[in-house]
Amino acid sequence: MDNKGQKLPIDQTQIPEHLEQMVVLLKEEELNAELDSTGPCMEYLLQHKLLDTLYSLGRTDHPPGMKQIVLQFFTKLLSRLKQPILAHVSVHRAVNRLVKACGEVQAAPTESEEIQFLCTVCSLIKSTPYLVNFFIEVPKLNSDARKTSLTKDAPRPETGAGHMAQSADIPANSPDTRTTHITSPNTANGPCSTGRNFSLMNSLLSLSHSADSRVAVKACEGLMLCSSLPEETAASWIIHDTRFCTEMTQRLIEAYLKLPAFISPADLENAEAKWGLDVITESEDHKTFLGKRHLVSFLSWLDYCDQLISIANPMVAKSLAKSIRELFLNVIMEPSVLQASEAGATLATAYLNRCLRTVCSPELLSEFCFFILGHERLPEQIGETTPEIRHRLIERCNHLSEELSLVTLKLFDTLLQKDDEHIMHNLVLRNLLGRNYYKVTPVVSEEVNSAQDKEDNSKTPNDTSLGKEDNIKQDSKEKPSVNRSSSRTEVHKIVNCFLALLPEQLKSSYQTADSGYDMYLRDAHKQYRHICEMTDPWSWPKEPVVIKRFVVDDFYEGAFLRMLLDKMSHLLEQSYPVNLQLTSVVARLALLPHPNLTEYLLDPFLPVTDGTRTLFAVFQKLSSEIRNKLHAQSDLSQQLVNVRRQLMGTSTNLHHKNPYRKTTRYQTRYEDQNQLEAIIVMEEFCKELSAIAFVKHHSEVNRPS
Repeated sequence: MDNKGQKLPIDQTQIPEHLEQMVVLLKEEELNAELDSTGPCMEYLLQHKLLDTLYSLGRTDHPPGMKQIVLQFFTKLLSRLKQPILAHVSVHRAVNRLVKACGEVQAAPTESEEIQFLCTVCSLIKSTPYLVNFFIEVPKLNSDARKTSLTKDAPRPETGAGHMAQSADIPANSPDTRTTHITSPNTANGPCSTGRNFSLMNSLLSLSHSADSRVAVKACEGLMLCSSLPEETAASWIIHDTRFCTEMTQRLIEAYLKLPAFISPADLENAEAKWGLDVITESEDHKTFLGKRHLVSFLSWLDYCDQLISIANPMVAKSLAKSIRELFLNVIMEPSVLQASEAGATLATAYLNRCLRTVCSPELLSEFCFFILGHERLPEQIGETTPEIRHRLIERCNHLSEELSLVTLKLFDTLLQKDDEHIMHNLVLRNLLGRNYYKVTPVVSEEVNSAQDKEDNSKTPNDTSLGKEDNIKQDSKEKPSVNRSSSRTEVHKIVNCFLALLPEQLKSSYQTADSGYDMYLRDAHKQYRHICEMTDPWSWPKEPVVIKRFVVDDFYEGAFLRMLLDKMSHLLEQSYPVNLQLTSVVARLALLPHPNLTEYLLDPFLPVTDGTRTLFAVFQKLSSEIRNKLHAQSDLSQQLVNVRRQLMGTSTNLHHKNPYRKTTRYQTRYEDQNQLEAIIVMEEFCKELSAIAFVKHHSEVNRPS
């Protein structure tokens, strides 16, 4: 203090220089000291509790600016010295007290120093996880309180999101998701509920709300370090005694409720957001599209939660994923997706699809899958409507609104790309594992087989009357059936069946230098290799199997497969964008290396039970319908060529190159334009399926026995 009794600012004193010199002396002493020995300077620091004194001065900010200098000193001391001094009581006691002083004041002038200090502490704990116990405080109880605590302290349930749902004050059945009340994070269940305090996590949570994006990002990095600690005690305290899971979910909800009420599908699909320092200003927001800033903010926070869950302690990851499911998906997202308004449901489904594209961590992906599809794994029954969101989404694929139908198909397309076995099992496999679609045929002599093979080579197979072609299969109810495509002749017959579905006069690719299915082989090889790598851990069988618990009296393909087959049968009546998306979904299913699904979708010669539809049977019926409808048109071939050129972008009358582009007055359309486009889609899809069948066969032949 000066001679007038006024406090001098810290920069007008010699304290900063003295503290810096102290760090230099301690570092030099450490370099010159013997291994595992403590020098006199360090002994003095520890015995005289200098760190406690410095904390007291920093806590009161005396002289003004002292807190900033103390934070810098603690940071340098902990980061520069190699000695494990944090385990010493004189050090961790003062450090913990200083940790609790961080984040107390929003937008404090010492925020940068506070977060630098906290991150230094986090890095030390990450390298030596047991040190985290020094930052967990348990309240001291007197004898009477201890007895009461022992009588009431029953085993805790997994708190997760159920516990947080109460603290978040979000109603279980919120009528309007865009006006749902969200409680402030400061009122969420915190350490005061039990008296136990995890000071490091609480300070980091406070600083994660900083208006300074650099401070907020560093605080989030610190939270990731703490949540990834292997110590089960720390994980349990993060879940039960901090606001961590609640705040993470609430901030996701708050960001979602700020999303624009209208956004073009193209803008939503192309929006890229990764958690970090990428911030869009309000002026940039108006230059692109209105609401982009809020969209990027939401996707960035979802990406952060996903990254955090992927590296977090399994207990913390499970709890946070459950919190997002129960507070965000169930309470906010589900009513939005199921709303009666077509525009609102379309937008909500598009947002759900964009969320699903962002999520990669196994725990959070599982929660999204269970939210959309439910937990059921036994065969689906006809008329089954639970869970409601799965039932409604499948129904909407056939909705009168093309936009709603298209965005729902895209959602299922995204689902099928995800690395989660439950998706494939729930949507398709659970109704195929009983192999009830397969019609067992009696074994006949080789001569009959040979004669039948010759006959089948000269005609296109029928879906219900070709049982003799499958004679080399044994009864799969006794053991897995022999692979029918064991010879190259077999796979060529399958390839030719798909390629011959359309008559030559209805094929336009030959006249545009786009013939054959060879162009699809490279993509099919690459995609199939990637899918096999994804599905290998799932231990799928190599041959068609029958699993008793999936055997039912009458075959039902399931709501999802039935919807796809129905839409394929109406290919001529649907728009080009819908048909493209539909064939994309079916192609993803055809690529899956499960033998039951492969034979059901790709084997034209498969003998099936009465009333069973296969993909090839649907194509046969569609091909016949095309012949009947369009055979009288004399210039049909030229029309198909013109339309193909338009779709390829080589015609002046280009249209539908972008599914969201509207037709202008300069673009001419034929009266039956949709049907012509559908024929082209079918022609190309048959090539794609042929390539997939060939690639699967090639992989099967080269598979090590």
